[in-house]
Amino acid sequence: MSLAAGAAVGPPPGMRVRLSSNESPFGPSPAAVAAASQALAEAHRYPDDASAALRAAIAAEEGVTPEQVAVGNGSAALLMDLIPERCAGQADAEVVAFERSFVVYRLAARNAGARYLEVATGGPAVGDRPGYQRDVEALLAAVTDRTRVVVVDNPANPTAAHVTDAALRHLADGLPDHVTLIVDEAYHHFATGQDGYARVGALGLDHPHLAVLTTFSKAYALAGLRVGALLGPAELVAATDGRRPRFNLTAPAQAAAIASLADTDHLAVTVEGTVAGRERLSAGLAALGVPHSAGLANFLTVELGTDAGPVVAAFAEHGIGVRALQPYGLHEQVRITVGTPEEVEAVLLAAASVLAEVPSRA
Repeated sequence: MSLAAGAAVGPPPGMRVRLSSNESPFGPSPAAVAAASQALAEAHRYPDDASAALRAAIAAEEGVTPEQVAVGNGSAALLMDLIPERCAGQADAEVVAFERSFVVYRLAARNAGARYLEVATGGPAVGDRPGYQRDVEALLAAVTDRTRVVVVDNPANPTAAHVTDAALRHLADGLPDHVTLIVDEAYHHFATGQDGYARVGALGLDHPHLAVLTTFSKAYALAGLRVGALLGPAELVAATDGRRPRFNLTAPAQAAAIASLADTDHLAVTVEGTVAGRERLSAGLAALGVPHSAGLANFLTVELGTDAGPVVAAFAEHGIGVRALQPYGLHEQVRITVGTPEEVEAVLLAAASVLAEVPSRA
């Protein structure tokens, strides 16, 4: 990776308020830190290649069997194995997603040698109306005999849009059996039970090839340890797991993830703090007359009506890192992660000047 490419995905250096990468500002569970530290004492040993204890813990949490769980270096690594596996053996395979979906879907389709098709979403936020609304009928209309994968990030990154439980059920019911439906639930902890959102596991969807992705990088705050999970039929899970490198999860990562699952109190504090911060940030931007999509994740997508570059630089002058979204074709938007209460107030204080003259303001 070149230095330029690294800068594109990493946070701006030197920011005192780091709100560009959708990290949890509340930190990992103290129990997870202790478990990872203890595992370091055995760093001269290889980790459990099967991640058996972690898979069992995830299975218990999700109400499935360990054979229905695979783990990887974050959900991104699992996607890079899952999508090529589902497209294998078909030279003209297609992957269908909403436009401006998580960029790894495009990368995984490229690695699979598959054609990547995006279907249109609604326009940007205007006034107090959120943007980028998604219609699953558009996904269904794009499916052909060549389609092997339909993938939906729910809630979406970076647009903050989501698909309701009814729409998700309609999508699963309408997809032919030769298509694998992948639902990426990276942000589900911040969304469940709100605005018609529900997890796949709660809906009892009837489709033979249905895969769900989750991550420990967001609500569990283990972004630096890279732990993700794939849930699905045992045959699909085994085929995907067969593509991963050996010893793909370190022992400290496995230990921290297991401890995180057990610390429900810390998870509750993180989720409650994030949702409260999201609401405060949204209310503050609304008071400034800046249109945005608050969504159901741990970030907001802000409309500027002008090139995002100078706005990102202006926030950086205040020591605040926010994310430009040019790789998604969003040149006049920034994404701001929800921080601690103090960080949210710092953003709003800076926004009063940084966003004072942006054309999008009401």
